[in-house]
Amino acid sequence: MNVPEISFNNTEFAFQHKSDKELKSAKTLFSLMGNPLLVKIGTRVTPWAIKAKLPVKRLIRNTIFKQFAGGETLEQTADVARVLGKYKVDVILDYGVEGGEGGDAAYDQAASEFIKVIDYAATQPNIPFMSVKVTGLTRFSLLEKLDQIMHKRQGSLIKNTWVL
Repeated sequence: MNVPEISFNNTEFAFQHKSDKELKSAKTLFSLMGNPLLVKIGTRVTPWAIKAKLPVKRLIRNTIFKQFAGGETLEQTADVARVLGKYKVDVILDYGVEGGEGGDAAYDQAASEFIKVIDYAATQPNIPFMSVKVTGLTRFSLLEKLDQIMHKRQGSLIKNTWVL
């Protein structure tokens, strides 16, 4: 397959891995997301609907989640990354877990998952990097303390980052 020069205007190349049905669904979703009133209502009603245990999770999973996420597990994400790799599309892995609810055990579990994802990404040519949600690895209060210390120090962030 010939790989054209990178261009964000080349939608034919950018979306060739999508079926016509997937493209129509995406168009509908983005059209709805372009409506400020719908977005305002949705961002207020959705958290309430989830807390009230209304059956909205399936709708979210089949629309917004399907459009923007590769999966809920590394295995699901790996399948999506493989398909995109066939089309020379790079992937950014984002394991966005919060560790706070379960204490140290949850932070340890999150760290293990981050390491698993990093190890996997290192073997994939179309996953050049990944994002790590630092709040999944340590208490938010510790991050706040570090932030306060950094604001009190003189000099650049780089010079002060490793010297606490």
